[in-house]
Amino acid sequence: MKSKTLNVFLTLTIFLFTSIVTQSFSQDSKQLFQQGLMAENGEGNLQDAISIYEKIVADENAENSVKAKAQLHIGLCYEKLGKTEAIKAYELVLQNYQNYEAEVQLASSRLADLIKVDDEDLSVINLYGKGSSVTKGTSLENSSLSPDGTKMVGIEYSIGQNVAVYDLQTRKINLITKYDWETPDHGWTYFPAWSPDGKEIAYLFSDWKGAYEIQVSTLQGQIRTLIKNESIGGQIYPRQWSKDGSVILTFKQDTAGFYTIGLVPAKGGSFKALHKTQWTGEFIKGDASLSPDGKYIIFADGNEDNLDLYIINTDGGTPILISGNPANEYDPLWSPDGKYMVFIKETKGESLLYALEITKGKPAGQPFLIKEGMQNVDLMNWTEYGIVYNMSFNLHDIYTIQLDTETGVPTAKPKPLDYTPVGSNICPVWSHDGKHLAFISYDDKPEVVILTVAGGETRHYPIHAPGFWELTLHDMHWLPDNSGLGFTVTNPQEIPTVYRLDIASSKWQNWPLPMSIWSLTDWGPDENSFIYVNGGSEPGIYQFNIKTEETKRIFRPEESSYYIFKGLEFSRDRKKVAFTLQSEMEIINLMVLDIESGEAKVLAEKCWSPAFSPDGKKILSYWDKKLTISSIEGEILHQYDLHQYFTSGTRISKFDWSPDGKQLVFMTRNIVDGTYLMKNVLK
Repeated sequence: MKSKTLNVFLTLTIFLFTSIVTQSFSQDSKQLFQQGLMAENGEGNLQDAISIYEKIVADENAENSVKAKAQLHIGLCYEKLGKTEAIKAYELVLQNYQNYEAEVQLASSRLADLIKVDDEDLSVINLYGKGSSVTKGTSLENSSLSPDGTKMVGIEYSIGQNVAVYDLQTRKINLITKYDWETPDHGWTYFPAWSPDGKEIAYLFSDWKGAYEIQVSTLQGQIRTLIKNESIGGQIYPRQWSKDGSVILTFKQDTAGFYTIGLVPAKGGSFKALHKTQWTGEFIKGDASLSPDGKYIIFADGNEDNLDLYIINTDGGTPILISGNPANEYDPLWSPDGKYMVFIKETKGESLLYALEITKGKPAGQPFLIKEGMQNVDLMNWTEYGIVYNMSFNLHDIYTIQLDTETGVPTAKPKPLDYTPVGSNICPVWSHDGKHLAFISYDDKPEVVILTVAGGETRHYPIHAPGFWELTLHDMHWLPDNSGLGFTVTNPQEIPTVYRLDIASSKWQNWPLPMSIWSLTDWGPDENSFIYVNGGSEPGIYQFNIKTEETKRIFRPEESSYYIFKGLEFSRDRKKVAFTLQSEMEIINLMVLDIESGEAKVLAEKCWSPAFSPDGKKILSYWDKKLTISSIEGEILHQYDLHQYFTSGTRISKFDWSPDGKQLVFMTRNIVDGTYLMKNVLK
């Protein structure tokens, strides 16, 4: 499907760019880079070339100019392979090597061409095209196309987590719900689904107390509750309306965390259960689709690494297996005419789009390939205009920056952590003796990584925590004696669970917390206890002793209907705790709690990610997009703009001040996403 002219142009562009790579750098890196070029352009062995370039990027002795070229060529190789990893590679050029204009210029050009897409049957739904009123940086997540092809619905995050509709003709975006992060009726939405006439949208709504329901709204914002989930902490959300608009295909979660596929009358009524799946967790990968005649549901079931496709009659009965391959098969969608279904198939590191003909609820023939390169793709819906799918990446990276030890003010530009793979590293934290830096890497399987500051062997500890989801993990900390690390993960039953790693034995322990909402923790004041937050019916900060299993509340906030705690952090001497507290009064306070006296005082408003200085006399936080250093009494001493070093839309968080006061470590998050329309799917 790709244009030969464009391919020739790309080849010539790469050749011309390669021919000007003459800047000086270390002989070893130069030779290695030339080997990569030979593998890439001479031998055509792109995987070997990628491996060579990745070695250069990971080499701490290689100059950044060489690393920039190597990172660029990683993207060029992936693009030749037709893999979506090219987008991630080019984004890393823009993010980590901004001072190298030639590399940045070509990476930007290639990204632009990838976004435009040179497939005549594939187009991108661009929120920021000419004439658009959408603010740059606005995202429309979990989006799908309206039945008439004129609008797109998704989740927007400007004032809260709301359902929004983007009009492809007027190029304007309209919030359907208006839930605000900072108001008493605060809640969030997800999983929007169009009614067949395009006049209503069903979606999941939740408040922060763990109650879930399906709401239905008109495009004018008139909202009604369709059904609530009686299971505490269990989600319930719509997937697809029937073609006649009478029922909604719905997923309902039970108290054990498992989802059941069923139907809910669109005008209200009880949930009709059809099949209990093996899906668990906050979001599910399996998915399901309702046939246009309303008689059948195709769904994927099994464990996360071995999903198979099944079909079930909407009147009930036993599901029939329609694929049982070793490969992962999921995300089924039924064609508008009911004759075919498509799905994603994962095999040997590739993600492919396949189709299968269906006759009277049974397969007719064998699955056949439609499209390659479907990594990081979610199939959303299939209208007469084509298949809409979302492709997204969450890039998490870790940086360090040098500080003036007296003032805490940065003295240099941020430097990316020299660790490969990049783009999937979170929660950096210094050991209390300053000898090690730990973080979590989740590129393949999640693990704790420990780097020795002075150099030496890197240690890896696989994380055995069901329900691990990197976007909800914010609180990894070292134990006071440096013997281990701990953090909180919400398990498949939606229960926050504290996990602790003992470094010497590589063994894990865990303790479920007595609540049904997320929490934050830090270890102390000794290695046998930790503190945690509870924003539920008994709000406050609690201390738990793992030896005696005794719990006591060490901080109780003033009366309010709800609280949100963020950024729980002990001082190095374990005598004070900093945290951010948000109440129903729309106030966000940065607070410091004295452990011995129990006194808590407000330092500032609307500050995030607090971190104590090594001596405990200063607190660093993020306020109004600026790195802010305050005295322990609340006086602002210095402010610094970190965003000047990063691309627009970069989110900065999770600061930790090194024990010697010389460095600050933090993490960044960049969201790269797009919504695509695949036309003429089965032509």
